[in-house]
Amino acid sequence: MAQAWEVNGLRKNARFADAAGRVILTRWFEMMSHREGTLAGEDIEHLHAMRVSSRRLRAAMDAFAAAFPEGSFRRNLRRVKEVTDTLGDARDLDVAIEALTSLLPDLAPDERPGIEGLIARYRQERGEEDQHIRAMFARLDEDDFERHFVAWVEKHTGIALTKLRPRAPAGSD
Repeated sequence: MAQAWEVNGLRKNARFADAAGRVILTRWFEMMSHREGTLAGEDIEHLHAMRVSSRRLRAAMDAFAAAFPEGSFRRNLRRVKEVTDTLGDARDLDVAIEALTSLLPDLAPDERPGIEGLIARYRQERGEEDQHIRAMFARLDEDDFERHFVAWVEKHTGIALTKLRPRAPAGSD
């Protein structure tokens, strides 16, 4: 599983809003660090790591919801859920393809065509999911969502991204 990034400057006696800003911004950049690998589609682990990170971000947002106005919180959480859901559909197919492919060597010749056909169908569906993923990122870019999201977190928590400097743990991708 993808290693969670350390939250810089998080202290046990931190103000709630301070902790909210630090955790949410760190989780956002952790998630987005997997964007290029996910879009490249050459290694399913990039998509998996991005989905895991998106779930961490959602959990952090739920935990710190009280730091934000309800209306804007719901709108932003909805966009993050869109990322998780879009990635989840693709990830489910990746897992199914991998599991079915691992069965092939042990199947009798007359059992293979059905499984191979199912794998082919799942691969086609997975290709369609790549289009959904690209479209989702295009919408985020079109809406300049990252800039708005970061500014929204900074405004309501008082944490400036320049002070936070989120970064991947040593030894991670």
